[in-house]
Amino acid sequence: MIARLGYLNFINCLPVYYGILDGTVSIDAQIIPGFPNQLNAWLTAGDLDISPISSIEYARHKGKYLLLSDICLNSEGPVKSVILVSKFPMEMLEGKSIALPTTSATSQVLLKILLSHLNVTYKVKEPFIASMLSDSDAALLIGDDALRISKTENLFLYDLAELWQKQTGFPVVFAVWAVRKDYANQYPEKISDIANSLRKSLDYGLANIDKIINEVLPGFPEVDLRDYFSLLRYEFNARAREGLLAYYEHAFKMGLCERCEELVFA
Repeated sequence: MIARLGYLNFINCLPVYYGILDGTVSIDAQIIPGFPNQLNAWLTAGDLDISPISSIEYARHKGKYLLLSDICLNSEGPVKSVILVSKFPMEMLEGKSIALPTTSATSQVLLKILLSHLNVTYKVKEPFIASMLSDSDAALLIGDDALRISKTENLFLYDLAELWQKQTGFPVVFAVWAVRKDYANQYPEKISDIANSLRKSLDYGLANIDKIINEVLPGFPEVDLRDYFSLLRYEFNARAREGLLAYYEHAFKMGLCERCEELVFA
């Protein structure tokens, strides 16, 4: 039975899969692309066996998932692809409304943590900035949509990863690679092989970041992609794990997930 492997359909995930997609690295898996909310749902439903998911989803389904130990998507400081776009300065959002994108999970929770001292109303909408701001005072954008937003005199832009790092001192882990526990128990060698292929593919992608930039540049003419990729981190090291557990504790205290004090790996 071939494994069904999710692929996060944002350019920040491209380095992880680049070696696989261009045929340099082989992998015994079917690649299934989707946005974060889709991958989250598909893994929960059993339509995927292994996938990048919003990091909050691990805490919400920790009994069902195991994590790959080598790879996550994180940022130490600004990331440029998780942006609050506001008609008002952040300190003036008391009593205001914020539109959240349907595509997001981790960043929705991150924003609620950062604004927990304010009384704010949230509504979930499709990620189109004009529609989001038509009846809200601010809007959260993630991924490629956030990268394409440009500064104007009428809007305030806030990088949530930068705000989190200043507030807590930790990096933000936006996505983790999770495996359904039942699948991992049944096919441990497959999971090991897939994890090794992903690691090789990531190493290849990072070594060929110029090729990646040239391929995706036409879709992002206003974005300094070299600077963007320099802000992304993929190592699931001790600091990233510590930051993730701190995030879970904040989310738990706000009632946004179950308490999660341990990360369990495949």
